[in-house]
Amino acid sequence: MNLVKRWNEYMGPKDERLEAVSNRCAKVGFMILLFGSVICCYYGMMLDQVALTTDTALATAVGERLVDPIQLQFGVIVVACFVSLYLETRSGITSDRMRLAAVDKVPWDYVAVLSVLTGALLFVLTTGLRIAAEVQIVGVENVTWAGDVAMGVVYFVMGFGLAMGFVGLQFHSAIKRRQELERELEE
Repeated sequence: MNLVKRWNEYMGPKDERLEAVSNRCAKVGFMILLFGSVICCYYGMMLDQVALTTDTALATAVGERLVDPIQLQFGVIVVACFVSLYLETRSGITSDRMRLAAVDKVPWDYVAVLSVLTGALLFVLTTGLRIAAEVQIVGVENVTWAGDVAMGVVYFVMGFGLAMGFVGLQFHSAIKRRQELERELEE
């Protein structure tokens, strides 16, 4: 709790107007995620039902021709995330905290820390889940530890680079959009 308290002190108070706009943007993304997830689950149930009633195994060549509900769900998650981010950026919002809400230049130190955290999370998830999958499939004696760690490092580098670019561009776009909105209000 002390870490959260210090974080809140560092980031400063929330701007109520920005928080309201941010909540609307998040709500749109949440609705896309909610309805998309329901459709994906329902589609998966229909696939299982048809396979069961027609006595067709999905783990055959038939299943390879189908749209995988898991890939469909992944697409829904990506769309929901990017729609929310697009709406926030279009509104000129990067954060509802005062420290980052009105920056005039990209705070590269913040972006770098966020990128390192993103890369580290991807490293841990990739390495840990890959090892867990290998233990279940081939047994602990056949786990390729070095290969799994190397794959985690690759994902760390990709996550770090993508986060640096994406978050930096989001700040840049939001700053430009906010400046445009301010110019329009002045005229």
